[in-house]
Amino acid sequence: MRPVHKQSYWARVLLLVSLLCFGTGVQAVLSQGGITVVSAPEGAQVFLNGTVQKGKTPMNISGLSQGEYRVELRKEDYDRTYKEIALLEGQEVNLDIVELRRTTGLLLVDSDPGGAEVIIQSEVIGTTPALVTDLPLGDYQVEIRATGLPPRIVNVELVDRKPVRAYVRQPPRVAVNSYPSGAEVLVDGELMGLAPLVLSTIPEGTHEVVVKLAEHDTQEKTILLVPGLNNAIEFNMDKNSGILVLDTEPALVQVYVDGVLFATTQPKGGADSISQPLRLALKLGVGHNIQLIRDGYTSKTVTVHAEIDKAVVLHKVLRRIFVYDTRITTDSEVILCRIEYKLPNGDIYYERFPGAFDTAKAA
Repeated sequence: MRPVHKQSYWARVLLLVSLLCFGTGVQAVLSQGGITVVSAPEGAQVFLNGTVQKGKTPMNISGLSQGEYRVELRKEDYDRTYKEIALLEGQEVNLDIVELRRTTGLLLVDSDPGGAEVIIQSEVIGTTPALVTDLPLGDYQVEIRATGLPPRIVNVELVDRKPVRAYVRQPPRVAVNSYPSGAEVLVDGELMGLAPLVLSTIPEGTHEVVVKLAEHDTQEKTILLVPGLNNAIEFNMDKNSGILVLDTEPALVQVYVDGVLFATTQPKGGADSISQPLRLALKLGVGHNIQLIRDGYTSKTVTVHAEIDKAVVLHKVLRRIFVYDTRITTDSEVILCRIEYKLPNGDIYYERFPGAFDTAKAA
Protein backbone atom coordinates (compact mmCIF):
# COMPACT_ATOMS: atom_id res chain seq x y z
CA MET A 1 0.00 0.00 0.00
CA ARG A 2 1.31 3.36 -1.07
CA PRO A 3 1.55 6.06 1.56
CA VAL A 4 -0.55 9.20 1.10
CA HIS A 5 1.44 12.32 0.74
CA LYS A 6 0.17 14.94 3.18
CA GLN A 7 0.70 17.90 0.87
CA SER A 8 -1.20 16.41 -2.04
CA TYR A 9 -4.05 15.41 0.33
CA TRP A 10 -4.63 18.91 1.57
CA ALA A 11 -4.36 20.26 -1.96
CA ARG A 12 -7.17 17.98 -3.06
CA VAL A 13 -9.26 19.05 -0.05
CA LEU A 14 -8.77 22.74 -0.87
CA LEU A 15 -9.67 22.12 -4.52
CA LEU A 16 -12.84 20.33 -3.51
CA VAL A 17 -13.86 23.14 -1.16
CA SER A 18 -13.20 25.74 -3.84
CA LEU A 19 -15.29 23.87 -6.35
CA LEU A 20 -18.11 23.51 -3.91
CA CYS A 21 -18.01 27.19 -3.01
CA PHE A 22 -17.84 28.27 -6.62
CA GLY A 23 -20.70 26.02 -7.57
CA THR A 24 -22.88 27.35 -4.67
CA GLY A 25 -22.14 30.96 -5.73
CA VAL A 26 -23.28 30.33 -9.26
CA GLN A 27 -26.46 28.71 -7.99
CA ALA A 28 -27.15 31.76 -5.71
CA VAL A 29 -26.68 34.21 -8.57
CA LEU A 30 -28.88 32.23 -10.92
CA SER A 31 -31.71 31.96 -8.34
CA GLN A 32 -32.29 35.77 -8.07
CA GLY A 33 -35.12 37.36 -10.10
CA GLY A 34 -37.07 40.67 -10.13
CA ILE A 35 -40.45 42.33 -10.63
CA THR A 36 -41.02 45.61 -12.48
CA VAL A 37 -44.15 47.49 -11.36
CA VAL A 38 -45.79 50.31 -13.35
CA SER A 39 -49.11 51.99 -12.42
CA ALA A 40 -51.49 54.49 -13.92
CA PRO A 41 -51.40 57.01 -12.45
CA GLU A 42 -47.81 56.78 -11.29
CA GLY A 43 -46.55 57.47 -7.78
CA ALA A 44 -48.16 54.53 -5.97
CA GLN A 45 -46.41 53.06 -2.93
CA VAL A 46 -45.43 49.39 -3.47
CA PHE A 47 -45.73 46.67 -0.83
CA LEU A 48 -44.29 43.19 -1.40
CA ASN A 49 -45.80 40.50 0.82
CA GLY A 50 -46.80 43.27 3.22
CA THR A 51 -43.37 44.93 3.32
CA VAL A 52 -43.10 48.47 2.00
CA GLN A 53 -40.53 48.99 -0.75
CA LYS A 54 -38.33 52.00 -1.22
CA GLY A 55 -39.59 54.27 -3.95
CA LYS A 56 -42.84 54.56 -5.87
CA THR A 57 -44.08 53.36 -9.22
CA PRO A 58 -42.60 52.92 -11.73
CA MET A 59 -39.98 50.80 -9.93
CA ASN A 60 -38.09 47.46 -10.11
CA ILE A 61 -37.82 45.07 -7.18
CA SER A 62 -34.67 42.95 -7.66
CA GLY A 63 -32.85 40.17 -5.83
CA LEU A 64 -35.94 37.99 -5.43
CA SER A 65 -35.71 34.25 -5.03
CA GLN A 66 -38.11 31.76 -6.53
CA GLY A 67 -41.57 31.75 -4.88
CA GLU A 68 -45.04 33.25 -4.48
CA TYR A 69 -45.31 37.05 -4.12
CA ARG A 70 -48.18 39.46 -3.43
CA VAL A 71 -47.72 42.97 -4.84
CA GLU A 72 -49.90 45.69 -3.30
CA LEU A 73 -50.20 49.26 -4.63
CA ARG A 74 -51.42 52.14 -2.46
CA LYS A 75 -52.10 55.74 -3.49
CA GLU A 76 -54.12 58.42 -1.73
CA ASP A 77 -57.71 58.74 -3.06
CA TYR A 78 -57.36 55.41 -4.89
CA ASP A 79 -58.43 51.89 -3.99
CA ARG A 80 -55.72 49.45 -2.95
CA THR A 81 -54.80 47.11 -5.81
CA TYR A 82 -53.28 43.62 -5.50
CA LYS A 83 -51.41 41.33 -7.89
CA GLU A 84 -50.38 37.69 -7.19
CA ILE A 85 -47.14 36.54 -8.86
CA ALA A 86 -45.44 33.08 -8.99
CA LEU A 87 -41.76 33.91 -9.63
CA LEU A 88 -39.54 31.21 -11.16
CA GLU A 89 -35.83 30.87 -10.49
CA GLY A 90 -33.99 33.80 -12.05
CA GLN A 91 -37.17 35.16 -13.69
CA GLU A 92 -37.72 38.86 -14.43
CA VAL A 93 -41.41 39.76 -14.47
CA ASN A 94 -42.76 42.99 -16.00
CA LEU A 95 -46.28 43.61 -14.72
CA ASP A 96 -48.71 45.11 -17.18
CA ILE A 97 -49.60 48.69 -16.29
CA VAL A 98 -51.76 48.45 -13.19
CA GLU A 99 -54.79 50.74 -13.54
CA LEU A 100 -55.60 52.32 -10.17
CA ARG A 101 -59.25 53.01 -9.49
CA ARG A 102 -60.20 56.21 -7.72
CA THR A 103 -61.84 55.64 -4.35
CA THR A 104 -65.51 56.60 -4.47
CA GLY A 105 -67.87 57.43 -1.64
CA LEU A 106 -71.40 56.33 -0.91
CA LEU A 107 -74.01 59.10 -0.98
CA LEU A 108 -77.69 58.63 -0.16
CA VAL A 109 -79.86 61.56 -1.26
CA ASP A 110 -83.37 61.72 0.14
CA SER A 111 -86.12 64.32 0.41
CA ASP A 112 -89.57 64.93 1.82
CA PRO A 113 -91.56 64.78 -0.39
CA GLY A 114 -89.77 62.12 -2.44
CA GLY A 115 -89.43 61.94 -6.20
CA ALA A 116 -87.36 65.14 -6.45
CA GLU A 117 -84.63 65.46 -9.08
CA VAL A 118 -81.05 65.08 -7.82
CA ILE A 119 -78.44 67.18 -9.61
CA ILE A 120 -74.68 66.90 -8.95
CA GLN A 121 -72.14 68.85 -11.00
CA SER A 122 -74.88 69.96 -13.44
CA GLU A 123 -75.91 66.35 -14.15
CA VAL A 124 -79.24 64.80 -13.22
CA ILE A 125 -78.37 61.50 -11.55
CA GLY A 126 -81.86 60.34 -10.59
CA THR A 127 -84.74 61.07 -8.23
CA THR A 128 -84.98 60.79 -4.48
CA PRO A 129 -84.32 58.47 -2.78
CA ALA A 130 -81.10 57.95 -4.75
CA LEU A 131 -77.91 56.03 -3.89
CA VAL A 132 -74.82 57.43 -5.64
CA THR A 133 -71.78 55.13 -5.67
CA ASP A 134 -69.45 56.58 -8.32
CA LEU A 135 -68.44 59.95 -6.87
CA PRO A 136 -64.72 60.33 -6.12
CA LEU A 137 -63.90 61.57 -2.63
CA GLY A 138 -64.24 65.31 -2.17
CA ASP A 139 -66.72 68.13 -1.59
CA TYR A 140 -69.97 68.38 -3.55
CA GLN A 141 -73.05 70.57 -3.86
CA VAL A 142 -76.17 68.47 -4.20
CA GLU A 143 -79.16 70.28 -5.72
CA ILE A 144 -82.65 68.90 -5.15
CA ARG A 145 -85.53 70.10 -7.32
CA ALA A 146 -89.21 69.34 -6.82
CA THR A 147 -92.01 70.62 -9.04
CA GLY A 148 -93.52 73.83 -7.73
CA LEU A 149 -90.92 74.19 -4.96
CA PRO A 150 -87.73 76.24 -4.88
CA PRO A 151 -84.49 74.30 -5.48
CA ARG A 152 -82.57 73.32 -2.33
CA ILE A 153 -78.78 72.85 -2.11
CA VAL A 154 -76.97 70.62 0.38
CA ASN A 155 -73.17 70.59 0.80
CA VAL A 156 -71.62 67.16 1.43
CA GLU A 157 -68.08 65.85 1.93
CA LEU A 158 -67.05 62.32 0.98
CA VAL A 159 -63.90 61.33 2.88
CA ASP A 160 -64.03 57.51 2.73
CA ARG A 161 -66.38 54.68 1.93
CA LYS A 162 -68.57 55.45 4.92
CA PRO A 163 -72.08 56.31 3.63
CA VAL A 164 -73.11 59.97 3.76
CA ARG A 165 -76.79 61.04 3.77
CA ALA A 166 -78.06 64.27 2.23
CA TYR A 167 -81.63 64.96 3.29
CA VAL A 168 -83.92 67.85 2.37
CA ARG A 169 -87.25 68.49 3.98
CA GLN A 170 -89.01 70.99 1.76
CA PRO A 171 -90.78 73.74 3.73
CA PRO A 172 -94.50 74.16 3.10
CA ARG A 173 -95.51 76.69 0.45
CA VAL A 174 -99.01 78.04 0.05
CA ALA A 175 -100.14 80.51 -2.59
CA VAL A 176 -102.80 82.98 -1.40
CA ASN A 177 -105.07 84.64 -3.97
CA SER A 178 -107.91 87.10 -3.50
CA TYR A 179 -110.60 88.16 -5.95
CA PRO A 180 -110.36 91.09 -6.44
CA SER A 181 -106.60 91.09 -5.90
CA GLY A 182 -104.75 93.41 -3.55
CA ALA A 183 -106.23 92.19 -0.27
CA GLU A 184 -104.05 92.37 2.82
CA VAL A 185 -102.96 88.90 3.97
CA LEU A 186 -102.40 88.37 7.68
CA VAL A 187 -101.13 85.11 9.21
CA ASP A 188 -101.74 84.74 12.93
CA GLY A 189 -102.27 88.51 13.07
CA GLU A 190 -99.03 89.41 11.24
CA LEU A 191 -99.25 91.24 7.91
CA MET A 192 -97.45 89.18 5.23
CA GLY A 193 -98.22 91.31 2.16
CA LEU A 194 -100.87 91.77 -0.52
CA ALA A 195 -102.51 88.97 -2.47
CA PRO A 196 -101.53 87.28 -4.65
CA LEU A 197 -98.49 86.09 -2.70
CA VAL A 198 -96.74 82.85 -1.71
CA LEU A 199 -96.27 81.94 1.94
CA SER A 200 -92.93 80.11 2.10
CA THR A 201 -91.53 81.11 5.51
CA ILE A 202 -94.40 80.01 7.73
CA PRO A 203 -93.53 77.13 10.12
CA GLU A 204 -95.37 73.85 10.06
CA GLY A 205 -98.61 73.59 11.97
CA THR A 206 -102.02 75.24 12.11
CA HIS A 207 -102.37 78.93 11.24
CA GLU A 208 -105.15 81.50 10.82
CA VAL A 209 -105.09 83.34 7.50
CA VAL A 210 -107.13 86.57 7.32
CA VAL A 211 -107.63 88.71 4.21
CA LYS A 212 -108.87 92.30 4.25
CA LEU A 213 -109.87 94.51 1.35
CA ALA A 214 -111.51 97.91 1.44
CA GLU A 215 -115.22 97.87 0.58
CA HIS A 216 -115.29 94.08 1.05
CA ASP A 217 -116.06 91.71 3.89
CA THR A 218 -113.05 90.41 5.83
CA GLN A 219 -112.53 86.66 5.41
CA GLU A 220 -110.48 84.08 7.25
CA LYS A 221 -109.46 80.44 6.87
CA THR A 222 -107.55 77.94 8.99
CA ILE A 223 -104.71 76.13 7.21
CA LEU A 224 -102.52 73.18 8.23
CA LEU A 225 -98.97 73.38 6.88
CA VAL A 226 -97.01 70.13 6.49
CA PRO A 227 -93.55 69.52 4.97
CA GLY A 228 -93.54 69.56 1.19
CA LEU A 229 -97.02 71.04 0.93
CA ASN A 230 -97.48 72.91 -2.34
CA ASN A 231 -101.00 74.24 -2.35
CA ALA A 232 -103.13 77.33 -2.94
CA ILE A 233 -106.03 78.95 -1.11
CA GLU A 234 -108.40 81.45 -2.65
CA PHE A 235 -110.66 84.11 -1.19
CA ASN A 236 -113.63 85.40 -3.17
CA MET A 237 -114.19 88.76 -1.51
CA ASP A 238 -117.82 89.81 -1.05
CA LYS A 239 -118.40 93.49 -1.62
CA ASN A 240 -119.99 95.14 1.41
CA SER A 241 -119.81 98.83 0.49
CA GLY A 242 -120.94 101.41 -1.99
CA ILE A 243 -119.35 104.70 -2.96
CA LEU A 244 -120.36 108.25 -2.10
CA VAL A 245 -118.79 111.02 -4.18
CA LEU A 246 -119.23 114.36 -2.41
CA ASP A 247 -118.20 117.93 -3.16
CA THR A 248 -119.08 121.03 -1.14
CA GLU A 249 -119.56 124.70 -1.78
CA PRO A 250 -117.48 126.21 -0.26
CA ALA A 251 -114.47 123.96 0.38
CA LEU A 252 -112.78 123.32 3.75
CA VAL A 253 -115.93 121.66 5.08
CA GLN A 254 -115.51 118.96 7.70
CA VAL A 255 -117.29 115.72 6.75
CA TYR A 256 -118.54 113.49 9.57
CA VAL A 257 -119.77 109.96 8.83
CA ASP A 258 -122.01 108.51 11.53
CA GLY A 259 -120.57 110.96 14.04
CA VAL A 260 -116.89 110.33 13.18
CA LEU A 261 -114.77 112.91 11.34
CA PHE A 262 -113.82 111.33 8.02
CA ALA A 263 -112.07 114.16 6.12
CA THR A 264 -112.13 117.85 5.18
CA THR A 265 -112.99 118.82 1.62
CA GLN A 266 -110.15 120.52 -0.23
CA PRO A 267 -110.26 123.60 -2.49
CA LYS A 268 -110.53 123.09 -6.21
CA GLY A 269 -108.44 125.24 -8.51
CA GLY A 270 -106.80 127.19 -5.66
CA ALA A 271 -110.02 128.91 -4.44
CA ASP A 272 -112.16 127.70 -1.58
CA SER A 273 -115.45 128.58 -3.25
CA ILE A 274 -115.88 124.94 -4.27
CA SER A 275 -114.16 121.71 -3.29
CA GLN A 276 -112.60 118.79 -5.08
CA PRO A 277 -114.73 115.61 -5.09
CA LEU A 278 -114.30 113.49 -1.97
CA ARG A 279 -114.73 109.71 -2.29
CA LEU A 280 -116.15 107.73 0.65
CA ALA A 281 -116.80 103.97 0.98
CA LEU A 282 -120.00 103.27 2.89
CA LYS A 283 -121.24 99.90 4.10
CA LEU A 284 -124.35 98.47 2.58
CA GLY A 285 -127.64 97.87 4.31
CA VAL A 286 -127.79 100.90 6.59
CA GLY A 287 -128.51 104.61 6.25
CA HIS A 288 -125.37 106.63 6.94
CA ASN A 289 -125.58 110.05 8.59
CA ILE A 290 -123.38 112.54 6.68
CA GLN A 291 -122.85 115.85 8.54
CA LEU A 292 -121.14 118.87 6.93
CA ILE A 293 -119.69 121.61 9.17
CA ARG A 294 -117.69 124.80 8.60
CA ASP A 295 -117.36 127.75 10.93
CA GLY A 296 -119.44 130.74 9.75
CA TYR A 297 -121.77 128.52 7.73
CA THR A 298 -124.93 126.67 8.51
CA SER A 299 -124.28 122.94 8.95
CA LYS A 300 -126.05 120.34 6.86
CA THR A 301 -126.97 116.72 7.53
CA VAL A 302 -128.06 114.13 4.96
CA THR A 303 -128.77 110.39 5.11
CA VAL A 304 -127.17 108.23 2.41
CA HIS A 305 -127.87 104.60 1.46
CA ALA A 306 -124.98 103.02 -0.45
CA GLU A 307 -125.55 100.73 -3.43
CA ILE A 308 -123.34 97.98 -4.88
CA ASP A 309 -121.40 99.02 -7.99
CA LYS A 310 -123.14 102.38 -7.98
CA ALA A 311 -121.78 105.74 -6.91
CA VAL A 312 -124.04 108.16 -5.02
CA VAL A 313 -123.05 111.68 -6.10
CA LEU A 314 -123.82 114.67 -3.86
CA HIS A 315 -123.14 118.37 -4.31
CA LYS A 316 -123.88 120.32 -1.13
CA VAL A 317 -124.00 124.10 -0.69
CA LEU A 318 -123.60 125.53 2.80
CA ARG A 319 -125.23 128.90 3.46
CA ARG A 320 -122.98 131.43 5.08
CA ILE A 321 -124.13 132.83 8.40
CA PHE A 322 -124.30 136.64 8.18
CA VAL A 323 -123.78 138.44 11.52
CA TYR A 324 -123.99 142.24 11.89
CA ASP A 325 -120.99 143.06 14.04
CA THR A 326 -120.13 146.67 13.10
CA ARG A 327 -121.83 150.11 13.05
CA ILE A 328 -120.38 152.69 10.65
CA THR A 329 -121.50 156.35 10.98
CA THR A 330 -121.19 158.55 7.90
CA ASP A 331 -122.31 162.13 7.18
CA SER A 332 -125.55 160.86 5.74
CA GLU A 333 -126.36 157.61 7.58
CA VAL A 334 -125.54 154.92 10.13
CA ILE A 335 -124.65 151.61 8.49
CA LEU A 336 -125.05 148.25 10.24
CA CYS A 337 -122.72 145.79 8.54
CA ARG A 338 -120.19 143.01 8.86
CA ILE A 339 -116.65 144.31 8.68
CA GLU A 340 -114.25 142.47 6.49
CA TYR A 341 -110.96 144.34 7.01
CA LYS A 342 -109.31 147.76 6.95
CA LEU A 343 -107.50 148.88 3.85
CA PRO A 344 -103.94 150.26 4.10
CA ASN A 345 -105.20 153.84 3.71
CA GLY A 346 -107.51 153.39 6.67
CA ASP A 347 -110.74 152.89 4.68
CA ILE A 348 -113.04 150.09 5.80
CA TYR A 349 -114.04 147.26 3.48
CA TYR A 350 -117.35 145.88 4.71
CA GLU A 351 -120.31 143.66 3.80
CA ARG A 352 -123.56 145.54 4.14
CA PHE A 353 -125.85 142.69 3.18
CA PRO A 354 -124.96 139.07 2.40
CA GLY A 355 -122.96 139.28 -0.80
CA ALA A 356 -123.08 143.11 -1.01
CA PHE A 357 -119.65 144.69 -0.31
CA ASP A 358 -118.63 148.38 -0.14
CA THR A 359 -115.96 150.71 1.16
CA ALA A 360 -116.33 153.46 3.75
CA LYS A 361 -113.94 156.38 4.04
CA ALA A 362 -111.86 156.58 7.10
CA ALA A 363 -113.16 158.97 9.69
